[in-house]
Amino acid sequence: MEIYPSRYEAWVTLRDETKVFLTPVKTTDGPLLLELFKRLSPSSVYLRFLSPMHNLPENLVYQFTHIDYKKDFGLVALINIENSSAIIGVGRYAYYPEREQPELAVVVRDDWQGKGLGSILLMRVINIGRENGFSRFGATIDPENQIIMNIFKRSGYDYKIYHREQGVYYIEIQA
Repeated sequence: MEIYPSRYEAWVTLRDETKVFLTPVKTTDGPLLLELFKRLSPSSVYLRFLSPMHNLPENLVYQFTHIDYKKDFGLVALINIENSSAIIGVGRYAYYPEREQPELAVVVRDDWQGKGLGSILLMRVINIGRENGFSRFGATIDPENQIIMNIFKRSGYDYKIYHREQGVYYIEIQA
């Protein structure tokens, strides 16, 4: 595992002028990710995981927080509320040897959606992936997820949409 890459820490300003802090995920972020999950609507959970989930399984929390910062990378958006931090969004990619490119995923807490955070997370994670040697990324999405489709359209990257069984789309992004 690489040393924590603090060079990716940054303050960003959202559309409503709110400032949030972006930081690579840490092994200690598990409780904050669980809290984020509890604050997601059933619809947001479904669009992120493509299945209904009532809790975030321990093995996924471990997988999301124990990364090597090269093949797997996660970026969290933090805010401070009453002297404690809360994660309001996550952008990540994960490389699986059986696939040709890393898989992208983004989720933003419902009360923070529509402020540009999802776009910021997606673009930063893609750029970090490019620094780590990846030129193509994939994402499996629900065709009803117009928000993420619009983010891909506005990204400026070339992408292709493939229809898959089980009613999902697979998007391949050329970065």
